[in-house]
Amino acid sequence: MTRVRRVFARVPTRLLLGSLFAGLSLLACDPSLFSPSPSSVCTESGVQCQLAKGPLGVCERSPCSASDLAPCFQCTPQH
Repeated sequence: MTRVRRVFARVPTRLLLGSLFAGLSLLACDPSLFSPSPSSVCTESGVQCQLAKGPLGVCERSPCSASDLAPCFQCTPQH
């Protein structure tokens, strides 16, 4: 018996099939379920944000008003 066969002979078939099923299930999932949705408020540069008119934008530094504390960010269109 080869070494590979001896290793797989110790692992129950159900465990192998369960692992295969779990791996394939993760591949079929929508990746957006694992990532946070874009915010409408920017707190750092380079992060995706939701523009008021619908499309996604990117948070970029912007000038602060007299009442705001630095740093300030604004959601700008990507294109």
